[in-house]
Amino acid sequence: MCNIAGYTGSRRAAPILIEMMRREQFIDGGQSTGIATIHEGKLYTAKVLGDVDTLLRETDALHFPGTTGIMHSRPSGNLQSHAHPFTSEDGKLAVVLNGTLRDVANEAFYKASNKVMQGFMDRGFTIKSAYMSENKKSQLALANGMNYHDSEAYALMVGDMTAKAGGATPEVLCSSMKKAVSTLPADIVVLGIHADLPDTITVGDVTRPMTVAAVNGETYLSTSALAFPAEVPADAVMTLPCCSVAQATPGHVSIEADAFDGVHVQQIDYRIAGLVYDRLEKLMKGQKDDPKSLYDMPIFEEWRDLWTQPFVDCKYVREGGLLKPYATVLYETLWGFYKQGRLHGTLGERKGKPIVKFWVD
Repeated sequence: MCNIAGYTGSRRAAPILIEMMRREQFIDGGQSTGIATIHEGKLYTAKVLGDVDTLLRETDALHFPGTTGIMHSRPSGNLQSHAHPFTSEDGKLAVVLNGTLRDVANEAFYKASNKVMQGFMDRGFTIKSAYMSENKKSQLALANGMNYHDSEAYALMVGDMTAKAGGATPEVLCSSMKKAVSTLPADIVVLGIHADLPDTITVGDVTRPMTVAAVNGETYLSTSALAFPAEVPADAVMTLPCCSVAQATPGHVSIEADAFDGVHVQQIDYRIAGLVYDRLEKLMKGQKDDPKSLYDMPIFEEWRDLWTQPFVDCKYVREGGLLKPYATVLYETLWGFYKQGRLHGTLGERKGKPIVKFWVD
């Protein structure tokens, strides 16, 4: 589960994004980290293998200019080229993504993804994430035998569609995001910024958690509201709906629901979130040892019975696939514990991965 932060407002974005990521990277991140900001028509990007502190030691990210930016940290990865953000061919667009292909991992999806990426390669695009894998069974493969990171496809698609439309406008970026996600729908959320739109963040959300708060001429986005600065009031926080495209500008957010062709996901309502909260609380109390790790809990399997209706209509969902927004419910539940003062996060490790540990009063 990757963690994402976004900011657009009147202050310099980089320090705000870095502090936001510090507050949430312990949940599930820290193995690779990256940032992108916009200033005077130029993207500033940096990414490393490691956590926020590694990024600060090895790059000038803290001093990046610009009042709009996005940031990302993921819990896996051993190639710096696979850290986010990914950029478009013209270098004007940066994208970060949180999600998984688990529920669309079938031959049809991989063929579609490979066709998209091979098409870009045939046109002379640089596939920055290309690598030679020892895994001979990898289904994300180009004609030259190289593999690639699946998230790069969205950066190249959105950037290419925007360029073909004659340049970036809010409407063009929304349209490009909708088309790109509709082409390769999965259990994902995508954030993008474009150098020609210095005060806009465009979001394409299928099922993954994305919270937003617009206050006092500033707008914050994050995987979890735990990342927001203390001055952001809880009643200003909202979770973006599934299958939506949103655009954040300073102090404002616009949202278009049911944005993706052929993709429909049942929204998470507070009844289901409440049931999950109760179930999680019981599971936590049932554990013998304190503290408990997020990774040690039966997060998904124990909750499937709480959904009684079909959840998904997506052309690539494999048999047994779910594409249900479980992660959104989990983060909403953790936010509920946090607001009660019952979530106390500390950075720990399990098999080299950072984990959140928490205690229940």
